[in-house]
Amino acid sequence: MLAMSLTMSAQERVFAFGFKFGPSFDWTGSKTATAFNQGVKTGFDLGVVAEYYFAENYAIVTGVNVDFIKGQYNFEDMRNISAIDTVTDYQLGTVGRQFKSTVYEIPLMLKMVTPELGDLPLRAFAQVGGAFGYTQRVKVQDTFTLGDINDDEYRVTDGEYNPIHASLRIGAGAEYALIETTRVFAGIYYSHDFLNNISSGGQGLLNSNYRKYYNGDKTLGEREHDLSLLQNRIGIEFGILF
Repeated sequence: MLAMSLTMSAQERVFAFGFKFGPSFDWTGSKTATAFNQGVKTGFDLGVVAEYYFAENYAIVTGVNVDFIKGQYNFEDMRNISAIDTVTDYQLGTVGRQFKSTVYEIPLMLKMVTPELGDLPLRAFAQVGGAFGYTQRVKVQDTFTLGDINDDEYRVTDGEYNPIHASLRIGAGAEYALIETTRVFAGIYYSHDFLNNISSGGQGLLNSNYRKYYNGDKTLGEREHDLSLLQNRIGIEFGILF
């Protein structure tokens, strides 16, 4: 694809290949009002971009994104608040959780580009589509409001988060042609997950959506609604296409 793009003129080019990077601003939502956002966190995205122009001003955009996502939210959970190891005292309280994850995803977008604006080799564009990928791991740091439980360091979760990632995405921006075969671009996008990020309470995919309270394999109780977690993200992208 890169070799073909370098040998075509700007008018005849069908393929383009490049790189992008930029910051993102992440916050948490919930379909069932069981997780409550506690602020916006700053993440970072980078990736490779591939474009296929099936018409002069329309392209299919794909590639590979690596998203470093952060978030902060509250949810109800049962924890053992006993200070004695041999005594169990499970109580329902609120967990304040900070998390960070790495997501690898493949976007599939429709890109619509305007003709050149005035005498400058500058064009505006809009994109709409989605992204599908895999969440490699999630690290969390919890503070339980009942008792003295506090994770001083981030820990890797065990089966609590859905490894399959899927989101809807829209964006817009502008690109400037440095030479016939090289363009730089800048844009902004909004991403919204449509698959629940929560898998279960440490029980893998067998008990989906974190419906129950668990202590290892022991069920302590059941939630009124599934614990729902959907990430939202506004990102700024800078890149170059060849």
